[in-house]
Amino acid sequence: MLDQAAGALDEELGDLARRCESDPEGAVEGLGTLLRRSGIGVRLLGGWRVALAGRPNVGKSRLLNAMAGFGRAIVSPMPGTTRDVVTVRTAVDGWPIELSDTAGLRETDDPIEAGGVSMARTKQDGADLVVLVLDRSEPLTVADRALIADSPGALIACNKADLFATWEPEEAWGTVAIVSAERGDGLGDLLRRIAERIVPAPPDRGMAVPFRPAHVRLLGRSLRLLQGGRPRAAARALDRLRRVGC
Repeated sequence: MLDQAAGALDEELGDLARRCESDPEGAVEGLGTLLRRSGIGVRLLGGWRVALAGRPNVGKSRLLNAMAGFGRAIVSPMPGTTRDVVTVRTAVDGWPIELSDTAGLRETDDPIEAGGVSMARTKQDGADLVVLVLDRSEPLTVADRALIADSPGALIACNKADLFATWEPEEAWGTVAIVSAERGDGLGDLLRRIAERIVPAPPDRGMAVPFRPAHVRLLGRSLRLLQGGRPRAAARALDRLRRVGC
């Protein structure tokens, strides 16, 4: 964002506007690159959504508190304590995220807890990344394995590393993070892996990055005009984009 405030996007737009007539193919390529970067840019204001999931009492609330740096969620040894979605805004490697602690996933006859489980599944469905938390101090349960099977894109966090481990991560799970929310062991590694998953290819420093929906809309219009053989109109659209404010 500081790079854009210093003129990175404005300079790139001016260059592309000039190239619309002199080098339309190069301008098309440049517009496509900017549009791809906008997938990261528009999140710089709203952030990425990361949800902690898992069965009850695996340490999700304690892990959220450890990641946030303060006691945001209630921690209790009683399963089913978290019944609503608890969120906190923080940053991971400088990337803004909304971190959510959701109700433990299990079958229940308690209508309030069942409502929490339903909200948890909705929150996880809308997340950019799900961190599936497992309790390494207890044998894996059928419910754990069902959650692993149902969450193929999740990052698995093996929690309670401060206690005796009853199992080892399986190769089929891919890269996992081994952490102790109680002591903070492995927390830096978990945060690094989250950053790598939400922004696998961050733009280099100084690059132009569109960060507003209006940027994306006008860049798309410029690209369509250029591809339709209207370079002057494309250049005018880019000039209009510069006036929107970068």
